[in-house]
Amino acid sequence: MIVSRYLHESFDVLSVGVCEYDAEHRAVGWNRTFLHFFPEDDGLIYPGEPYIENLRRFYTLRLAPEEMHDIDRYIAEGMARHEHQTQAFEFLHNGRRLRATSLLAPCGGRVRMWQMLEAPRRAGAGAEALLPAFEALRFIPDGAMLLDSEDRIIATNDAFRDLYDIPADTLVVGLKFDEIVNECWRGVSAVAGLRASILNGLRYDGAPFEIELPGQRWRRVVARHTLEGLSCFIHADTTAAKRQQAALISAQDALREANAELVKLAQTDGLTGLANRRRFIECLASEAARPQALALLIVDVDHFKAINDQFGHVAGDTCLRLVAQIIAGPPTGSARLVARLGGEEFGVLIADATPGEAMAVAEAIRQALAQAPWRAVDAQLRAATVSIGLCCGHGPLDGDALYAHADAALYAAKRNGRDRIEIAHLPAAAGLKAG
Repeated sequence: MIVSRYLHESFDVLSVGVCEYDAEHRAVGWNRTFLHFFPEDDGLIYPGEPYIENLRRFYTLRLAPEEMHDIDRYIAEGMARHEHQTQAFEFLHNGRRLRATSLLAPCGGRVRMWQMLEAPRRAGAGAEALLPAFEALRFIPDGAMLLDSEDRIIATNDAFRDLYDIPADTLVVGLKFDEIVNECWRGVSAVAGLRASILNGLRYDGAPFEIELPGQRWRRVVARHTLEGLSCFIHADTTAAKRQQAALISAQDALREANAELVKLAQTDGLTGLANRRRFIECLASEAARPQALALLIVDVDHFKAINDQFGHVAGDTCLRLVAQIIAGPPTGSARLVARLGGEEFGVLIADATPGEAMAVAEAIRQALAQAPWRAVDAQLRAATVSIGLCCGHGPLDGDALYAHADAALYAAKRNGRDRIEIAHLPAAAGLKAG
């Protein structure tokens, strides 16, 4: 348990109700004062009871019959308060004003506590008791409204009328606050979902709730109730703050996207769209450190300088893009990274591939290039071939050694007539990761 039985009894001495919940929002333990404040739980709450069931019992007792169809919305908002509460709030329950606080335990659970703030008094204040409240309204800079015990407006100040676009000649006394909001929306169906949130928000002191109005305007409402049935609500215009928050979130999203794009650009070859040498070398080092089979192909376009010289650099660039497209090819069962290493040289890194599978990939590249539409690059270009150096190993191994041996195999392919594949065998000593 988060709180011991001894501490439960200590809270009883202090007349503080306590109920504990674990990280899964299930009841762990409670004290006698908790049951005194919430007699509807006596004999029904049990260890392991989900908090959502406790809330359903709580709202079933409190809600008027016409509100019961919104009970699931009330329960969802109650769960949100339970999970995220950081400040105390107050509410009336069974004729008592209770202050509710919540502490987050290191294990992720919650300890909820309730303290009675005022002793019950006779309901129904006389008119003379309301006069100071009426007088105070005109000195409140924010919007303010007074409600009676049935949540009907008995007075407002001018700032309240301004916040909710109420003409000076419109009578608001006797209306309910959700009717005011409904009029702002002129009956738009969107307000139907707000009604339950408004009615629920009106019940809790010190727990601000927000109201959205047309035109992306926002109002923040904070409640204060008295046991005599009088309630005072302060309304503030939070539109600027909400818009600034939205703009900040939008700017942060845009910055994240821009940074992601910069990272992508820093790792991408501008001509072919493949990974660039920097990203390839980083990936090679990472993959070589893993205990896996790893194959490296280095592919070089044969006589590329002659293609550039004869057909021009525009044709040369088109040729490189076509080679890149063919080398990248359709995805295979093995993880592959294809990169332009520089000039007319490309790299292919294949994880979890046997030497035979890697050789098949290399041969498929060579055959595909033999059938490529080279005359689409230039009518006089009949063909372009590649030389391929291949080296395989099993990690963890020295990535630099793997690259050096594949590169040596590439030059062997060049020496031996080009348009071919040469295989280099990685020495046993190079198969160990350099430490």
